[in-house]
Amino acid sequence: MRQRLSLASVIASAALLLGAGVALAGGWATVTPDPGTVAPTAGETTTVGFTVLQHGKTPVGQGNVIVNASGPDGQVLAFSARPEGKAGHWVVDLMLPAAGTWEWSVTMPEQLEVSTHLEPLQVATASPSAVASGSMLPILLAVAAALVLALVLVLRRDMRTIASRALQRP
Repeated sequence: MRQRLSLASVIASAALLLGAGVALAGGWATVTPDPGTVAPTAGETTTVGFTVLQHGKTPVGQGNVIVNASGPDGQVLAFSARPEGKAGHWVVDLMLPAAGTWEWSVTMPEQLEVSTHLEPLQVATASPSAVASGSMLPILLAVAAALVLALVLVLRRDMRTIASRALQRP
């Protein structure tokens, strides 16, 4: 009897250990960025696509997918991704405020341990012409309005002078 009880205990323990190993293994996924991903520009929204595969094989098309970005100054931002296109394909709209190298990763906090080995994003500085055209426009409009007003005043004065001379002639 004692032998049977010991054997049953060993079998039960082994079953528990094997079951725990499977339960602890959990789900994992790999992330692959779309080829030809466009380098973001500081302060502008850029859409980045990627594919999530559970166990490196099965497309993951639902869940809470978060893209985390860590900037050169240590700033950390989080963006929600959305499924788009074929199964397992996700996109995220990133707006990174500063130029430089940004590390990024993808997480699925409630579902899978995600394995991400993503190349850092090189965020470009906004072009000076784009910055100047946006911020200089009100100043340029004010200068143009002042010039038009000055021209009207000069022409008005000249027209009065011409009219008064015309009236003085017999």
